[in-house]
Amino acid sequence: MAQVTISGTIKVVGKTQDVSDKFRKRELVVTEPSGQRPQHIPVEFTQDRCGLLDGYNPGDEVTVTCYVNGREWTGRDGVTKYFLSLSGNRIEKAVGGAKEQGGYQTAPPPSVADMPAGGDEDDLPF
Repeated sequence: MAQVTISGTIKVVGKTQDVSDKFRKRELVVTEPSGQRPQHIPVEFTQDRCGLLDGYNPGDEVTVTCYVNGREWTGRDGVTKYFLSLSGNRIEKAVGGAKEQGGYQTAPPPSVADMPAGGDEDDLPF
């Protein structure tokens, strides 16, 4: 089973739903800002992991670790469809934003002040 990590801002923390006497679930939607448009990614926490979402609110910066699950389903008409879901395994508040969570950063372009002082003298051999 593949594992992924998503960093972003909480958009929605759903309420715990008791699907049956033995199964419960809770949905979290994380807005991941990379790319041209923000992605709103639903992650489902089940059973005892529902409690992991207590204390989290919309607007919190988080990192969520989840498993990718895929299923095959064939309808009565014989058409087969495939479904994908993300099952939440762990959630952590980001400390100080993406910079402290190992997010990628690019260095700013050099400014004139960063250029070496000197005239037309060039110490390169070519």
